[in-house]
Amino acid sequence: MVCHGDQGLKTESGKSLFVDNEKFLSSVHGLAEIFCVDCHADLAKIKDFPHSSPLKAVDCSQCHDTATREFQKSVHYSVTEKGKNVIAVGCKDCHGTHDIRDKADYDSTIFPINLPTTCEKCHLKKVAAKKGPNFIGQYRESVHFKALEKSGLTISANCSNCHGAHEIKKVSDPLALVARKNIIQTCGTCHVGIQRDYLDGVHGKDYVKGIKDVPVCTDCHSEHDILSPQNLNSKVYATKVAEVCSRCHDNLTLGRQYGFLTSRLKTYNQTFHGTASIYGETRVANCASCHGFHDIRPSSDPKSSINPENLPKTCGKCHPGASRHFAEGPVHVIPEEIATAKYKSSHLVKNIYIIAIAGIISVFILFIAADLCRRIIRKEKHG
Repeated sequence: MVCHGDQGLKTESGKSLFVDNEKFLSSVHGLAEIFCVDCHADLAKIKDFPHSSPLKAVDCSQCHDTATREFQKSVHYSVTEKGKNVIAVGCKDCHGTHDIRDKADYDSTIFPINLPTTCEKCHLKKVAAKKGPNFIGQYRESVHFKALEKSGLTISANCSNCHGAHEIKKVSDPLALVARKNIIQTCGTCHVGIQRDYLDGVHGKDYVKGIKDVPVCTDCHSEHDILSPQNLNSKVYATKVAEVCSRCHDNLTLGRQYGFLTSRLKTYNQTFHGTASIYGETRVANCASCHGFHDIRPSSDPKSSINPENLPKTCGKCHPGASRHFAEGPVHVIPEEIATAKYKSSHLVKNIYIIAIAGIISVFILFIAADLCRRIIRKEKHG
């Protein structure tokens, strides 16, 4: 520190060589009495100071061998340039140098609240995201970040919770924590109850079978910009749920392949619920109101909310006192099927309502027109 305590000490290129001794002594290494030559091992036998430079890169694996082995499998330790291993991001880029603090220390660069800023040093400025320049920054608008920074909930998901710490892999890598086949378990680390419900449902059972087309967490809730369902911009906001579900359930190719009915959005929009939802009414039933959220089950399942035995209870959530007959009316009816014997009574009632409503509105219009004409005539006669 006789030399490195001088704030003006720099290399020929202008790089500062100053080390703040107070910060070092309060760092995790300083507190453990690990000193300069323990890391800068090539100076261990040097007695003639000032020493020559540059020094060899610090080898953290001398102490942190497990973390090093994990890091060497990560995307940050990538193979480039004629097959040589090139460290794209090193230990110091995330942990710092002489002021490294314990991960539980509030001032640590990897403390949960500080970690997003640490990762953004590269991922907002140096590394372009394939999904657009704002993809990484979207995290700051998410429900996870708001819980982390604004509410101080350090258990809320940050970068390392989803992507890992040292052994971070590309999303396309099957072993990545955010790979499609692993994402349920990754999200389930925090959302244990939701994971259980999902795996009990029809989607979860297909997911376990390895079916790649089945929706997972990120298909419905997105990735970085996960918002509260009560947020107007959320993909699972009440009036947007039908569109999210229709991405699969209106897909003819998927319908033929897996044997489910399509035209779900079209037939839903033709109902009172669908029409009201289109115009922004959040209290009407959407897909999740009837089918459930995560534990979606086929109607043949006794536990399904749309099982014939359970329909009165399901409808009764919005319509108190709904009887068995109340729940008998069809919802998703393809136009070609409307006039069939199965739905003839419903079709007849619908037509009566249309005629009655059209007639009443017509009478109102005639009444208003007649009253307007009477006023115009009176004005012309009497001034």
